[in-house]
Amino acid sequence: MKEDRGMGKPVNNGPFLLDPDSDNVLLNKYLNLEKIEKNLYRSTFQEVNPGGRKNVFGGQLIGLGVMAAGDTVESEYHLHSLHCYFLKGGLDQPILFQVEATREGSTYCSRSVKAIQNGFTLFTMQCSFKKPESDSFEHQFKMPDVPKPDELKNTSQLVQDWIDDRDLSDENIRGMLRIYRKVIDRATYEIRPIYPERFRHETGLEPRECVWIRAKKPLGDDPHLNKSVAAYYSDMHISIVSSYPKPRIPGSFKFLTSSLDHSVWFHHPFRLDDWLLYEVESPHTANGRGFGVGRFWSPDGKLVMSVAQEGMIRTLKAKL
Repeated sequence: MKEDRGMGKPVNNGPFLLDPDSDNVLLNKYLNLEKIEKNLYRSTFQEVNPGGRKNVFGGQLIGLGVMAAGDTVESEYHLHSLHCYFLKGGLDQPILFQVEATREGSTYCSRSVKAIQNGFTLFTMQCSFKKPESDSFEHQFKMPDVPKPDELKNTSQLVQDWIDDRDLSDENIRGMLRIYRKVIDRATYEIRPIYPERFRHETGLEPRECVWIRAKKPLGDDPHLNKSVAAYYSDMHISIVSSYPKPRIPGSFKFLTSSLDHSVWFHHPFRLDDWLLYEVESPHTANGRGFGVGRFWSPDGKLVMSVAQEGMIRTLKAKL
């Protein structure tokens, strides 16, 4: 087993840390693991969801689990799929990641990951890795024909446009939007929606969306690190699309959402400090559960990753 997959020298037994003086919050905090012993890791910095529930963000658990699992396989094996369940909301406290080798094959190997906090299992995940191989047969869907990122505004700019809108007379809503913009500006990623008019809608919409997404800080070209970050980000946008058939007006409705299960398939290498198009749709929502599927496309039109998720979604009347 290789202790360092090429992402920098180990620091405090955390094989994935970059320079500890770096300002890359994504790697040095959100995806920082301390290696305690073989197959056992600890995360001490948790990304807590804003709002009333204040549970650890599910995408961070996925990303950390992928980082831990990847450290237990030889570097010639590459992650091609993961399947996970969220079992209990995590607190802003250290979390242990326990990895078990469930298969060692000549082409494929697999790992089981548990995230444990205060004696409770928060999250379980199965990861499958394989050695590269080639075959002359292949096919894929065609990437949507959409504007390029440099032709679009990011979410921070869109929120500011909303704040500056003279037709917006409700100061409570304007105040909520200012808070929302601060959250966006602190994020480790940038999003540019393809259809800005869908970002703010006063009528119900079809539950589909496309956004460009990238990490704000450099990640390098290590494939496992980029997959860990992509798995982390894949939980960020997919659940909200289930709510699109309701008007998206701050203060009128809010949604209680939580990921129940999540699956990712990796098709081709990519870098997430470059733009990827995240295409998302929700074919079905009912009985307090929303189902979503997503596809990540590289700028040159290659399908690099697919996602599926079911999440809890409950509509609550907001109190202003």
